[in-house]
Order: sequence, then C-alpha cells, then structure tokens
Amino acid sequence: MLVTGLLLGQGAQIRLDQVSLLSLVALGYLVIFGSLIGFTAYVWLLKVTTPARVSTYAFVNPVVAVFLGWAFAGEQLSVRVMVAAAIIILAVVLITFNQAAARSRSTVSLPALEVVEPSLAEGA
Repeated sequence: MLVTGLLLGQGAQIRLDQVSLLSLVALGYLVIFGSLIGFTAYVWLLKVTTPARVSTYAFVNPVVAVFLGWAFAGEQLSVRVMVAAAIIILAVVLITFNQAAARSRSTVSLPALEVVEPSLAEGA
C-alpha cells in the first residue's frame, strides 16, 4: 500500500512533523510483537498442534486487541463489541471441541487388509 500511495502522488501529503512519539512507539510495538513474536509463535504452534487449531488465532487476535485497547488505552467497549467478542470466542471453542471429538472418533481401529500381488508366472 505504501508503494501504491507513493505512485499515486500521496507522498507529498506525508507530514513527519505531525507524527507523535506515541504513534512511533505504537508502530514499534506492532513491528516487534505483531510481526516478529507473533510469527515465531505461529510457526512454533504449527509444530506442536494441528493447523486447524492454530488457525483460530486469526479469530482471537482482534478480540485480544480490542480488550488491550480497553485496558491500556481507555477505548470504549460497546454492547455490540462485547457480543461480537463472545460469538468469536464461542466459535473458537466449538472448533477446538469439534476437533477433539473428531480425533477420538478416528481412533477406532479397523482390521488390516492384506495386499496380494499377482506373480509374474501367472500372466505368462
């Protein structure tokens, strides 16, 4: 998006003198925690659990961000946001429990099949 904005001539509208220290700290936080640590945790989770369970982080991250904004930045939580967060958390719980149930159903052992290969002498 940065390149597109610059190509469209919006670079002249950038006013670095209006960027606050708080904005720079927030950007640094996003780079460090949102990218580096988040991606490292994601790769580690892929090694220790199922991809479907790992994918639920994409649902939970916005909920965590909203509550961090409320806790540390004084952002307001509306009823609509709280209901949406509850629905997201419920969906993640259902995904997690559904996977556990499917895994327990798939542990039923089936009898082994014997594979018999035809001998070359039969076809001659």
